[in-house]
Amino acid sequence: MYKLKELFLMFILAFVSISAYAQSLTVTGKVIDSEGYEVIGGSVTVKGAAGVGTVTDVNGNYSLKVNDASKDVLVFSYVGMTSQEVKVNGKNVINVTLKADAVLLDEVVAIGYATVKRKDLTGSVASVGNQEIAKVPVSDVTQALSGRMAGVQVQQTEGAPGSSVSIRIRGGISITQSNEPLYVIDGFPSEDGMSTLDPAEIETIDVLKDASATAIYGARGANGVVVITTKNGSKSGGKATVTFDSYVGFKKIAKKLDVLSPYEFALLDYERTLYKIGKGDGGDLNKWKSIYGDYSDLEANYAGRKGINWQDETLGRTALTQNYRVGVSGNTEKMQYSLAYAYYDEEGAMMYSGSKKHNISFNMNHEVNKWLSVNARISYDQMRVEGMGTSEGGDRFNKMQHILQYRPTIGINGVDTDLLGDEDPLFADDSGNVMQNPLLSAAEETKDREWRTFQANAGATIKLLKGLTFRNTTGMRYQTRRNDIFYGDQSMTAKRSSINGNITNIENSSFQTSNVLTYNWYNDNHNVTAMLGHEYVTKWTRNFMAGANNFPNDEIGLGDLSLGTPITPTSSENYDDKLLSFFARVNYNLMDKYLFTASVRADGSSKFGKNNKWGYFPAFSAAWRLGEEEFIKDLNIFSDLKFRIGYGLAGNNRIGSYSSLAIMSSVTYPNANSAQSGYASKQVPNPDLKWEANKTFNIGLDLGFFNQRLTISPEFYINRSSNLLFDARLPNSSGYSSMTINAGETENKGIDLTINSVNITNKDFTWNTTVTLSHNKNSVNQLTGEKVQLYLADMGVKGAGSSHKIGVGEPLGQFYGYISDGLYQVSDFNYDKASGKYTLKDGIPYRGEKDKVQPGMLKFKNIDGSEDNKITEDDKTVIGNAFPKFYGGINNTFTYKDFDLSIFLTYSFGNDVLNATKLTNTRTALTNKNVLAAADWNHRWVTINKETGALITDPEELAAANQGKTIACFDDNGSSDNAVIHSWAVEDGSYLKLSNITLGYTFPKKIVNKIGLSKLRLYATGNNLLTWTKYTGYDPEVSTMSNAMTPGVDFGAYPRSRSFVFGVNVAF
Repeated sequence: MYKLKELFLMFILAFVSISAYAQSLTVTGKVIDSEGYEVIGGSVTVKGAAGVGTVTDVNGNYSLKVNDASKDVLVFSYVGMTSQEVKVNGKNVINVTLKADAVLLDEVVAIGYATVKRKDLTGSVASVGNQEIAKVPVSDVTQALSGRMAGVQVQQTEGAPGSSVSIRIRGGISITQSNEPLYVIDGFPSEDGMSTLDPAEIETIDVLKDASATAIYGARGANGVVVITTKNGSKSGGKATVTFDSYVGFKKIAKKLDVLSPYEFALLDYERTLYKIGKGDGGDLNKWKSIYGDYSDLEANYAGRKGINWQDETLGRTALTQNYRVGVSGNTEKMQYSLAYAYYDEEGAMMYSGSKKHNISFNMNHEVNKWLSVNARISYDQMRVEGMGTSEGGDRFNKMQHILQYRPTIGINGVDTDLLGDEDPLFADDSGNVMQNPLLSAAEETKDREWRTFQANAGATIKLLKGLTFRNTTGMRYQTRRNDIFYGDQSMTAKRSSINGNITNIENSSFQTSNVLTYNWYNDNHNVTAMLGHEYVTKWTRNFMAGANNFPNDEIGLGDLSLGTPITPTSSENYDDKLLSFFARVNYNLMDKYLFTASVRADGSSKFGKNNKWGYFPAFSAAWRLGEEEFIKDLNIFSDLKFRIGYGLAGNNRIGSYSSLAIMSSVTYPNANSAQSGYASKQVPNPDLKWEANKTFNIGLDLGFFNQRLTISPEFYINRSSNLLFDARLPNSSGYSSMTINAGETENKGIDLTINSVNITNKDFTWNTTVTLSHNKNSVNQLTGEKVQLYLADMGVKGAGSSHKIGVGEPLGQFYGYISDGLYQVSDFNYDKASGKYTLKDGIPYRGEKDKVQPGMLKFKNIDGSEDNKITEDDKTVIGNAFPKFYGGINNTFTYKDFDLSIFLTYSFGNDVLNATKLTNTRTALTNKNVLAAADWNHRWVTINKETGALITDPEELAAANQGKTIACFDDNGSSDNAVIHSWAVEDGSYLKLSNITLGYTFPKKIVNKIGLSKLRLYATGNNLLTWTKYTGYDPEVSTMSNAMTPGVDFGAYPRSRSFVFGVNVAF
């Protein structure tokens, strides 16, 4: 009996000792980020203990009971930060600082009406955060995306303030319609993209690239979707945080084109004068002498004289850029809020040009109770752009033409008043058109554009049952736009006609409401999220234009149109369209290894024919997280390995509201001896018209190495687009010229590659690198039944002809023209000494009339092999392509203690540029007009002896004087065919750019706290610093035609600027 008691006592003692050893403990502490802000909603769990955990409160505090105070390990995690594991070891207080993770699997990305963790993503989505956006101080945040996301090509048409910036995602799908993606800001579409947004307001930008991701947007998703999420309240633990951000910058054009010096210009004008005398075409040598003196004194009088470069006068100023933003944000236990105002002011490099922008925004999220939360966003944006561009108008009125061609000798033998004077009497061309001082032209021609946009969105989320939520989001957008154009008394337009101007008002509004029901169910191995939604969108647009001419003076301008004679007819237009949608999506996660997503959307649109009002857009994608398989883990190679595959169908509804309907228009017809007004059918209806469709197949691989310090994400895609919209020609007997139909097909194949690496990371120093590479190859599979269809580029240059070719089985973006074969040499002719005439030898190709071909003219290759060797339209061929073979960016970021440095490069390889500026500004025969230095004495075909000033009449002397010359003689480039497009004008547009360098310093908190601040950062940024390229124009990133069919043309592009910015970020 005694022994039993003894054994029982020993058992009790053992149990107590074990219990004491494994005693429970309540651990408390605080979680902050690397900047000292509280981490709100951070996860704190016990490793290996399912269901044991908590989240940090609004002050970053937590409290968690652990079962084994000696062995348990706490795991601290938060989206966008590196998780930490801390062993309890009996401590009852554990404070943790979480650091931002450069490459994180738990990053949350938007996928359309929802978000998912990147590790659970099955489609193709590229993302950029606000830290990267903030490093590029620009007015339009679209510019900051260039090179930062694989498969996303960003191109600004030119360098003017407010110039359009386009995005093409994986090549675009359309030939005749817009290739711009759908922009969605906080759940609501934006017609203006991101141009009116304050860049500092953006939290993240997610770009949905393949149809498995974009099909949820149905008829609007074929060109890709850009989802913008704006900032909410700060993580300030209930305190209001006041921020002030500002920068001031200076910019000048990065490059000037070389033009003839005063001496070279006077020499050219002398040669032109003798040429005209010889041709009996009105040359006046005495007039030339009255301006420049005797030829024998020309070099002494003009050599070494600087003269005036009109690029300096009109584009040479140091322009100021200013940006100021003040914001208030904070949160309570149940609410987050932010309020901000931003002002942006940018002077253009060109005199009398610039832009200004005001942004006001308010965001609020409020958890009303356990089952209801609401949010709202209200914004007002106002943007004004002033100044005429340089690429508008034809070769006679294009501002860049005037800047490059205006005589450099003014102010040398002219008087100073000529600088701001009236017409230049010395500067009349052969048709009697008088050019104008470009500085005066910029001052006298007004073009002002203003946008005012108000947007209000609100949403409510209701938790109906466990796992079941309902969300309604409703919003409206209202915008007015006004375009003013006015030609003052001293403008060339007024001198050719009268003082005149016009006003265009555009008013549009949209309303959208979405209802989404979401159900989530999960257990240990299964996680299912199902979504069912409904959406209704309605939009209307009103346009009105009125103008007047014959104003008595320009003092009032457009303030009172009644002072002039009304321009008739005054025009007005009204458009309305509606979209009704139903959509559904299911996400299934099996064992956190096998991921499946399926979605479908039905869109009913008022834009399309009555037989095709509804379209259906399904998508499916799947992913296999191989990195979670034991046989992959055993390799000890990958920290992440995921295979993705997807297929989907999306549409493009970017057509006019009434493209499928019969339209009437007013007409005037003769009735007896008078004109009678009436109405006639303008457009033939097409009840079968439907949206362009894009089918996408995507394969992707996500690889991670060395605990995600190196990640590589290659993707391969095939996009096949059908039902492309074309205007098909109709027989004359129909009474119509064309009819909009669905006919074309295109295909894009390509590779996207993104590489992220954490090269060095330690206590004081980090170095991260991101590389993006994109390759896209497109082709046309079908047109309107014609084997080849050509599209003309109206560059406004007489004789230019077609600039681009679109043909079945060929890629888009092809330049079309003759192949240059140099200049006709003296040896190509038989010379008759008695008459002094040159006759082209037999067997040598010629264009036009054979007996008019002369030495020094442009020579083209006989591509079609015609026996008569005559160059015709059949000898035109493909001479280049505007789209690159590869493009992308390289970003390096460094931190050393409190310093940060980023260096960003962009590149493009294999793209060509049609340098129409060079083509039209090397025409030496145009009277009194200056030309580019490419047409100086050493490069152009000359006809005089430079030493004596006499015309060259000896063939051998003419041949010797023009060895290796590349610019055509007067006989050729003074004719109406002088600007014909040929391969000499197509240049390699490949480039490598040092796009941005930013150096910043963040003051330590212990210092800034002493002066009442919570953050103080100073930084300096340089933009568009260096460009390595063979292109001879201002910049190889150019597309002045602003048309999907005619990319890569540079005709008078506004030069880009190099800028230096100095800024400050302050938080109170």
